[in-house]
Amino acid sequence: MAEALLNVEKRDDLSKHVTKEMRRSGRVPAVYYMHGEKSIAVSVDEKAFKGVLHSDHSIIDLAFSPKKKVKSVIREIQWHPVSGAALHVDFLGIKMTEKIVVDLPLHLVGTSVGVKTHGGILQQQLRELSIECLPSDIPEHFELDITALELGDSIHVSDLDIENVKILTDAGQPIVIVREPRIEVEEEAGDDELESGDVEGVEGGTTDEGEATSE
Repeated sequence: MAEALLNVEKRDDLSKHVTKEMRRSGRVPAVYYMHGEKSIAVSVDEKAFKGVLHSDHSIIDLAFSPKKKVKSVIREIQWHPVSGAALHVDFLGIKMTEKIVVDLPLHLVGTSVGVKTHGGILQQQLRELSIECLPSDIPEHFELDITALELGDSIHVSDLDIENVKILTDAGQPIVIVREPRIEVEEEAGDDELESGDVEGVEGGTTDEGEATSE
């Protein structure tokens, strides 16, 4: 388990105009909530948030002030469809003694034999798992070694076993598949067929009007 510190600022004005200005100034609107408690509208620095997001930190200490810090996980991120910028973030407060449901990133490791030797095509069908566990047992990520996969081989969720973690994703769902290489077949008209058609046209002795000719 890895933890990160992220400073937050409370926001009282939730109007669209103020929210837009906030984004322009380099801050991301967010909300912190915990079961049984009232949600709190906050904002975070965009650069600091990106740093946390691209790290392997599973738990985030949200600092409302130097003396008030709460543990949380990222529950949801709303993205801009064009720019890819974070528009809004949901932080879920957690208790270290209670199990939570989070998404666990899947990282593929190695090069498949079927791809390297036989030109197969690697298809990753699943990039994260839904898991349930105590916050202290949340893995930073899960590495899946695909080196031994031959053509036609696959790995399913049911093949995984993660210590102290309950996997909620459908066990029958494939994670990665090595498919046969695609063979492009070019259909070309044979020269013999073309020549045969030309000869038949000549031997038939037809004129442009379609009438038979005679000497």
